[in-house]
Amino acid sequence: MKLFIYCMIFLGLAMGFAGCKKDSKPEDSFIKIYDDENGNKHFHPLSITTSASNDGYLIMSAYDGWRIHLMKIDNAGEFVWNYELPANYVNAVPNLIKSNGENYLVCMDAVGLFTYVLKIDEGNHSTTEISNFPNVLYPTYAYNSGSTIYIQNYNRLSMQTGIHKLTSDMGSITQSADLDIFTDVEDRIVDHITFNGKRIPFFVSSTPEQNYIVMNGFYNYSFSLIFLDQNLNFAGVYNGAGFNGGLAAISPSGGSQFSLARFSYDNIYYNASVPLVPTTIDIAESIPAQGHSELDAEKPVLIKDISIASVQYKAFLSSTRSNQLLLSIYDRASGALVGKKYLGKNTPYTACDFIQTEDSGLNILLQAKIMGSFDRIAIIKLSKEQMEEIVE
Repeated sequence: MKLFIYCMIFLGLAMGFAGCKKDSKPEDSFIKIYDDENGNKHFHPLSITTSASNDGYLIMSAYDGWRIHLMKIDNAGEFVWNYELPANYVNAVPNLIKSNGENYLVCMDAVGLFTYVLKIDEGNHSTTEISNFPNVLYPTYAYNSGSTIYIQNYNRLSMQTGIHKLTSDMGSITQSADLDIFTDVEDRIVDHITFNGKRIPFFVSSTPEQNYIVMNGFYNYSFSLIFLDQNLNFAGVYNGAGFNGGLAAISPSGGSQFSLARFSYDNIYYNASVPLVPTTIDIAESIPAQGHSELDAEKPVLIKDISIASVQYKAFLSSTRSNQLLLSIYDRASGALVGKKYLGKNTPYTACDFIQTEDSGLNILLQAKIMGSFDRIAIIKLSKEQMEEIVE
């Protein structure tokens, strides 16, 4: 299979776009939409990371439900290669994992529902199975804290959310813990992994001090923000409002400070700097936050640390109800909003992931809906200068 590129050099979203330009440089800003030559696949981008050889980026997507697609682009956004994984590998969980200089993905067996870890072989444009975990059913998220790799899952047999520590080579599990949900959520999990219903904002993170694991998942009849200590012992929780409210995204800042987005039914709320108590038992709706009625609560919210002109910020990326992207930049220390930018106008966009580039720009991974029917992988590259303009 070959991918064709609808290539548009980014002259400024408010001004429109010029035609395709093949001599683009990595520092240029652009929009590129990657189209399947067969035309009938529907793509849901999941994750972007730097390639192991540092000569471009790897993009992981789901297509046609839970099938898995990998693609490599160069630093200028040009297509390099793509690979569709065999049909037994399904449900790639968000976050491509980088460990010991190699990129890995976590996915599931289509029949047994258990978890695989695959290493991405960029030279051969393929993957190699590193390990499988027969007792870890329905993987939902993977995370590398820098010192430890974690996999979150749902155990359909015991109706529990699981969290598992892995060795750095992803070959074995060193420690596990399970949290009781007390109700069957398998239908919600199946809708999530097959893209036939609401996508659930599972995540695992850790505090910079590495003293707490922060996990978003099903617990105690609700969708909750759970704190665990380094031995995976339960520490505290902010319970969601059943399954209709909870955390949409979180980014620890150090100490007791966090940047977060929470949802309540069809509304999204932001707070870029709020203290949380990891040992409390509370409700998510008690966390103070400002409502943003223009945002689409059915679509992902992403929060990451970025640097602009050597100053540290928190970047929030979300999708609006009018199918644009909203990039909001907050001061990391104070939590004050310092700038924002709307991206897109005529083509419906959905935020999927983003990564800061080596030239201090931003690569935004998104789903673009072409002609109202074709769900495609796309990249918006914002240049260093454009990022600086946002915070001026």
